[in-house]
Amino acid sequence: MRKLIAAFLMILSASGAAFASDDALLESLLSAAAQNNPQIAAAAERTAAAEARMSQASAEMGPKAFAAMGALWSADDFEKKVGVMGTTISVPMLSSHTYAAAVMLTQIIYSGGSLQAKKEAARLEADAAAAREIRTKQGVENAVRRAYYAVRSAQAKEQVAEEAVSLAKEHKAQAEKLFKAGVVAKSDVLRSNVAAASSELDAIRAGNATEVALTALRRAVGSDLPSDIEKKEPLSSVLSQDMLPGNAGAAQDIAAAYENREELKVYSLLSQKAEKLARAAKGQLLPQILGAVGYAAAGDSFFPDDYSEPVAAIGVYWNFYDSGTARAKTEEARASARELLFLLDDMKNVIRMEVTQAESSISSAESRLEVARRQLAESREDYRIAQRRYAESVGTNLATLDARLALTNSMSEVVTAFYDIKSAEADLIYAMGK
Repeated sequence: MRKLIAAFLMILSASGAAFASDDALLESLLSAAAQNNPQIAAAAERTAAAEARMSQASAEMGPKAFAAMGALWSADDFEKKVGVMGTTISVPMLSSHTYAAAVMLTQIIYSGGSLQAKKEAARLEADAAAAREIRTKQGVENAVRRAYYAVRSAQAKEQVAEEAVSLAKEHKAQAEKLFKAGVVAKSDVLRSNVAAASSELDAIRAGNATEVALTALRRAVGSDLPSDIEKKEPLSSVLSQDMLPGNAGAAQDIAAAYENREELKVYSLLSQKAEKLARAAKGQLLPQILGAVGYAAAGDSFFPDDYSEPVAAIGVYWNFYDSGTARAKTEEARASARELLFLLDDMKNVIRMEVTQAESSISSAESRLEVARRQLAESREDYRIAQRRYAESVGTNLATLDARLALTNSMSEVVTAFYDIKSAEADLIYAMGK
């Protein structure tokens, strides 16, 4: 009895180690996806582009420095006739070859608030892009989790199929033995052969499903998978593992989702951005003031130095009427802002629906798992009895085959329900914005 208890404890310990290793493997896949998945990389580049546009909008408000140089060539010198004491004399103004150069610094002094509004709009856009990047990463993580559980489910069903092949071959050997002893008819052997072949075909299909699931996981991760993924989780641990307690509740989960979901932040930020663009369009109808200072030189040499001095200038531009262009842009931006607020309200309904569906899927899968495990225990006993009755010639071959099929179906149902819970939990995590 002590040896039996020790062996049982060793099995439980090994199962716990396997699950711990399984969690570590999933974490390593999530880490690999964060580095290699192209969707995450593309989202990061979109954020970088938005940040660059924000820098560009900020730079438009700063000073601009430039240098310029020009030349004028003519056949004769430029002269001006000037009257002096009743006579006219010619005064040279520009030589036939004149060069000019200048270094200037310009600064927008006042833009009617247009440039400041554009800068704030660009900042809000960059924040929205960052929120989208976070959501993209969460989406990739959810895809990796679901693909991982699909792989584990396919591997477990492959083991169920292999177990079915083993049981079918065992029954086939029993039928052949009884036939040689003259206890059963040839038809029992033929039916057992057909059942064994059918089980082998199911095992081939299950192996192909595993390969397909691994391909989907490789795409979700964005790189080759570690060799540990090929190591199958023991079927016995899947069939007997207890699930963790349920979630906190729909109301709390929905409230958490409202707080965490990046889409709500995106719609709010983009709505604010549209308001800023409306302010920028309206500001274009106000006066625009530009100042400039610099140093200018002119003369008849390539690097002029005959005439040079510092200069300063200020200019005002006021587009007080543009046939309604700025007004139309303002109304367009404000309409976009209102549209985004309506979409934000709709997104709240979508979030509520996604959280509710995920929790409903978890609850349904948990109920199915409980029933499937009870069904599995009963089908195992039924198959044991059917085998015993057939061996003692008081049961039929058909009853044994039906009992074996019911047993393998029960195992498949347990596997399906178990990993449906895992996938639904992953969907709940994603729906809550985590």
